[in-house]
Amino acid sequence: MDDRRDPPVAVAEGKLPDSSSPTRLFLTGLAITLGNPKLIVFYMALLPTIVDLTHVTFAGWAELTLTMLAVLVLVDLTYVSVAGKARQFIRSVRAMRAANRTSAIAMGGAAVMMAAR
Repeated sequence: MDDRRDPPVAVAEGKLPDSSSPTRLFLTGLAITLGNPKLIVFYMALLPTIVDLTHVTFAGWAELTLTMLAVLVLVDLTYVSVAGKARQFIRSVRAMRAANRTSAIAMGGAAVMMAAR
């Protein structure tokens, strides 16, 4: 493929959040996750089918809450790790060119499908 026809790809450095407050950033992300209505509805629908809520003690609620928090923290930390790796990968000119081409093909394909309807 001839890369001379492609427009130049610039990899710009964006401003990142202040790295002096990683705990604050993490807690903000956790609060957003816990406040997600889909997550709340999921637990409201699933929890009564798994646990008999009429017989749950305070200690049982504490165990359920700590388990949920541990799972969410683990999932969030996994997202952070994957996002960091993806950010390093996508910063290369070659990866940006591939991403630009892929998105152009996807948008063109969507346009053709809409026009065909």
